[in-house]
Amino acid sequence: MKLIAIDLDGTLLGEDGKISEVNQEAIRKRQANGDSVVFCSGRSLHDMKEIAAAANLELPLICANGSLTSVNDEIIRSQILTSDKLIEIMEKVSEAELYFEIYTNKGVYIQKDKQPILEEEKETLFDTPEEKENAEHIIQIQNMQYGMVEVDDYLEAGVAELEPYKVFILSFRRQELEKLAEAWKDREDISVTTSGYQKLEVAHPDASKGNALKGLAEYYHIPQEDVVAVGDNYNDVSMFQYAGTAVAMQNAEPEVKEYADHVTRSNEENGVGYALNEIIE
Repeated sequence: MKLIAIDLDGTLLGEDGKISEVNQEAIRKRQANGDSVVFCSGRSLHDMKEIAAAANLELPLICANGSLTSVNDEIIRSQILTSDKLIEIMEKVSEAELYFEIYTNKGVYIQKDKQPILEEEKETLFDTPEEKENAEHIIQIQNMQYGMVEVDDYLEAGVAELEPYKVFILSFRRQELEKLAEAWKDREDISVTTSGYQKLEVAHPDASKGNALKGLAEYYHIPQEDVVAVGDNYNDVSMFQYAGTAVAMQNAEPEVKEYADHVTRSNEENGVGYALNEIIE
């Protein structure tokens, strides 16, 4: 029996945000053969549940880069940001005038006055129609999440009193993201990672895909050498480092591929299905 962890964006999902029939069937085949397949993503629990349900797949979910692990609709592991840390992060990002969301046990909270920020960046930073179209695609993917909760004010809505487990920052102003990452890089009380060029994600210091995957393997009593990880971006590196076998997508970041044992086809070429059928024993 193997435990196979699969990232979503840039890995299992196509550019349309869906799981192809080829990938679905490859997952079902693995499950039928006794393997345990788990989705492991930076996305929220609510969003991941909907993605799995749309494909008629029942499986464990590692959410928000390892902040939350759900098995049979039960949370078996969670890493929550304390209210003082959350407020500190919010203030820092607000000072930089960047768009951000707060992932909680009750959904993904977005303050209404943050929403125009991305549109303003798109219009001021990009010149060509193609650049603007690419930026709009990124914005639309973010707006299509399930479980979004719009509020007038984060703190007045009581976000700090919920169970906040991640602050997600999205911006086309890469230098501003790099400034935040640099300011936080030596902090031991938070973790900072990225799943894309325009993204920065801040969470509990013990929250990582690798730690969550290790915890799930121990939960299922599956030895480390029988753990497989499939991914494409920097937030997948921790699970590559833990897994007995690491598979990178053809479209993965070059630095990420260096941590992989194998490279499969791209996400647009059903690379996950190919890995499950042809690469992973």
